[in-house]
Amino acid sequence: MTEATVRVTGAHERDAPRLVPARPGTVPWSGPRSLPLWDLLSAALAALVLSRTLVPAPTPVLAVAIPLCWCVALQAARATATAPVGTLGHAARRLVHAGALVALAGSALSVVLGPRYTPGHAFLTAAACTGASLLARAMVWWAAGTRGVRGRPRVLVIGDDARRHAVAALERRTGPELSVVSVRVDSVADAAETPGVTSVPADGIASYAARIGACAVVVMPEAGLEPAGLRRLQWSLEAARLPLYVGPGLVGVTASRLEATDVDGLPLVRVHGVQRAGGRAVLVDVTGRCVAAVALLVLLPLLAVLCVAIRRESPGPAIFRQQRVGQDGRTFTIYKLRTMGLAPPSPDELANDADGVLFKMRSDPRVTTRGRWLRRYSLDELPQLLNVLLGHMRLVGPRPALPDEVAVYTDDMRRRLAVRPGITGLWQVSGRSDLTWEETVRLDLHYVDNWSPALDLRILCRTVKAVLGHRGAY
Repeated sequence: MTEATVRVTGAHERDAPRLVPARPGTVPWSGPRSLPLWDLLSAALAALVLSRTLVPAPTPVLAVAIPLCWCVALQAARATATAPVGTLGHAARRLVHAGALVALAGSALSVVLGPRYTPGHAFLTAAACTGASLLARAMVWWAAGTRGVRGRPRVLVIGDDARRHAVAALERRTGPELSVVSVRVDSVADAAETPGVTSVPADGIASYAARIGACAVVVMPEAGLEPAGLRRLQWSLEAARLPLYVGPGLVGVTASRLEATDVDGLPLVRVHGVQRAGGRAVLVDVTGRCVAAVALLVLLPLLAVLCVAIRRESPGPAIFRQQRVGQDGRTFTIYKLRTMGLAPPSPDELANDADGVLFKMRSDPRVTTRGRWLRRYSLDELPQLLNVLLGHMRLVGPRPALPDEVAVYTDDMRRRLAVRPGITGLWQVSGRSDLTWEETVRLDLHYVDNWSPALDLRILCRTVKAVLGHRGAY
């Protein structure tokens, strides 16, 4: 442990010489360490509002006790974490847990207090405190994201090959932007062979993290720290009041599929398989088909107008039909509004702007003027509602691939065919054609391996913003 060194490497190596240490003992009002104060103020405000609006009003003693009980519930639910590594959704789940504890405790207390504090009062108290604390976290995170690069929360990542995945995931997360300092653990000999590399003793990681003002330390599996060394690192970080995150070495697995257990002091993580069958899947399928049927009826006049406009601009059918590959490799006919002319261009005019197996052109000469407008606002995809109604597709899913593309798929890429394709999906709301093929596959595999109705709902909500922003639509 004492013979190891940590050297700053990777994409953030250029940031290391300019790292400004945080002033010890300072707690900025809009920083993550100020969350306990904001939780107390939020609960006090909620108690004040409840005391003014509820009939009969809670006693003054309860108005004082509510903020204190809320702070205790936050501690019990571990919802007072100061490191902004997690997402706002993770923080919301912890707050809901704390709210449930307050609601249960208040309901039990109502048996003693009678009409002065009913179970209804308890649930309103829990809802008000949860909402106020969630709003406080959103405001604190928003303030952290407006302070520029120098004001971003800083996270220290220790690892080797998987370090890149950790850095990319932390930079992609929802919440305030992070300043990620990527480091790795090497021997003294290796560090000596690389001149100009910033190095510190591995037993000084905690002091190094505190010196650069890091709010958390993330250790990846191949960091080179043996179990005893990792335990000593946790001790030193605990003394420095810095949280430690240890990556299990899994890629593309959400926390909802992980279950921590302990076997005689050996911590283990079980990875649950995704449930893509059963009642939830049937409910999503039936709901999607009903939504598609209603949408087709409502949009039928618009589709008729668009078809007439397409026919008037260029001869040929207004509806474009093409064979695509669906779930488990089954082919089907996809329907789209035609956006290209029928005259084939010369091969010299076609140049692929995409990588991998996709063919995309930012200025495709085959696309008509109205076709570009249809693609810009994704109106050419509307006839695929019929595919959803017929069961070929779903509202949300991976991009439906061409047979020629599937023919060159690797084993990992064929994992995209485990679910039905969709009109919209995770890659569509994340940049569409502006993404590389590798990023597209990664996003689709994440969707396939972590599917849930809640994920579908989030993607549908993000689709509205993606369509209006028309990023990557060409």
